[in-house]
Amino acid sequence: MFIAQSADEFSHLFVEHLRGMLSPDQAGALILVLANSLQDEHLENALKPDVVGMFDSIRTTIRDGEVAITDDDLAVFNALLQTGIDALSVWQTAETGCWEVVYNPVRALRPSRASTEVFNDICRPFDDGGFNFNKPFLRAEILWQGPWQQKQLRVLYNKFPFAPYHLIIVPDAQSRLPQYLSSEYHQLIWQLVDAQQTVLPGFAVGYNSLGACASVNQLHFQSFVRPGPLPIEQLRWRHNGGSDDYPMTCTVFDSVQDSQALIDEYHAIRQPYNLLYRPGRCYVIPRIAQGSETVAPRVRGAGWIEECGVFNVSDRTELHTLTATEFDDCLRSLSVPAS
Repeated sequence: MFIAQSADEFSHLFVEHLRGMLSPDQAGALILVLANSLQDEHLENALKPDVVGMFDSIRTTIRDGEVAITDDDLAVFNALLQTGIDALSVWQTAETGCWEVVYNPVRALRPSRASTEVFNDICRPFDDGGFNFNKPFLRAEILWQGPWQQKQLRVLYNKFPFAPYHLIIVPDAQSRLPQYLSSEYHQLIWQLVDAQQTVLPGFAVGYNSLGACASVNQLHFQSFVRPGPLPIEQLRWRHNGGSDDYPMTCTVFDSVQDSQALIDEYHAIRQPYNLLYRPGRCYVIPRIAQGSETVAPRVRGAGWIEECGVFNVSDRTELHTLTATEFDDCLRSLSVPAS
């Protein structure tokens, strides 16, 4: 079993574990629960009373110096104090041409970590001293862990989610693997996505290599649940058999071996890339390395979700003022020629 045996069990576990994380001495947990509760009305209705009450309690304990808090969490909490959490709405989505724009106000508050560094390589040794998913303070954020296909999987909440039911999957966490994808783990995730369709229809996985805005140098993948297609999956695009060119180079594979062959090519030439795993398919997207001044400012921190055509914004007015041409140009600024 992976997480749950049914979609209803998964939804119940997702909510109740979030509720159980709330504590008057855990400001970081409050931020995570708040961000996840704003994904949709179901989650907001289930969690808002608890979140509001805990926010007021933590505000008092921070003021009185009774709670330990990291600098990152303090910056986020102070920003929330300025706006108030009652003013935050659930995510809102608008279509702009073939692209999606999502108003996601809390996402903009996240620390950048390694996603803004300039990279000259896509493989670095694992660093125990850097941020990683083995840190003891992250234990409360683990939704589930256990064996799957002879591998140990650890599943954590994303503290600043940008996709529905967004989770972090860390395989063999104790092996301290860097964010560098081997054929063994590529095949594992391919199989996991296929297997979960009977339990969680729409279960899919994204991946950022180093240099492609992976913010943590520990092997991890980002899962989400979305039965409907992402913009990159539309049949109009040439990579899906249509006649229109996608703004970025994209190759789609229905073979795990063929997709791994291209990934290996990118590893050999130190080419950053992003992946989208869907049942029986893998989208492979090479991109200009993060930190490049040639990339449009809006997508300098872009990862797999933007490259798949979904853009999170923190200004509600941008839902209806940004144009399809602007997003076309943003994606083109990230693109590299096909190999």
